[in-house]
Amino acid sequence: MDLHVANAGAVDSSARVRPAILVIDDDERVVDDLVEGLNSFGFDVHVCAEPAEALLLVGRIAPDVVIAAKVGGRIDTLDFLSIVRASEPDLPIFAGADANSGDFAARAAGHANIVIPRPYRVRELPALLQSYVRAGGAWQSRPHAIDLGRLRVDAVTPQMWLDGECMRLPPREFALLRYFADREGAVISRQELIDAAWQGSGTHSNTLTVHIARLRRRLGDDEANPQWIRAIRGFGYQFRVPQ
Repeated sequence: MDLHVANAGAVDSSARVRPAILVIDDDERVVDDLVEGLNSFGFDVHVCAEPAEALLLVGRIAPDVVIAAKVGGRIDTLDFLSIVRASEPDLPIFAGADANSGDFAARAAGHANIVIPRPYRVRELPALLQSYVRAGGAWQSRPHAIDLGRLRVDAVTPQMWLDGECMRLPPREFALLRYFADREGAVISRQELIDAAWQGSGTHSNTLTVHIARLRRRLGDDEANPQWIRAIRGFGYQFRVPQ
């Protein structure tokens, strides 16, 4: 087999603004979910369904991390991993393995840095990718949208989607909601919420109470028995997304 990693026309990875991730996968649904999730965390995602073509992309785009699932073609994923590992020993490689692909997972582990479950856990994967990005990149991810199923909170624009319906938010309520959503299930003190949303501007506790009441109404919460934002006596508040 005379295939190799081509370097002609390779980009200068040090000049990039966002980390480049090369994904090798032929399942459109899995790929679409992965691309949407990683893009929202500030990654530049390149997708290829054919391992032989992916060899050319390794040389052309100089990815910071490769994520490779089990696919076939002129060569299969295991051949791809073997070739790339021999020519690019420092390139971080993730092998995506389905629950029923034990043989592939075991053989891929000999070439990949890590074997990860597939379908991919998009909420956990960005932090793992950052830990493997090549030294010297010093990447800073842009703020990401928070997706909690029924609720999605935008990264920058003060808006949320509740059960698929988009709703604009006043800036303070948006700041509170993002802080809550990013810490779902945690009990947060009133002072911590004030510091997060008003940034030490001397806001009184009753102002926080008013804003939380408004946020509850936007979420359709029951004031008598709230499910989204619960007051924890003596501690603060706890945010959860009701099923």
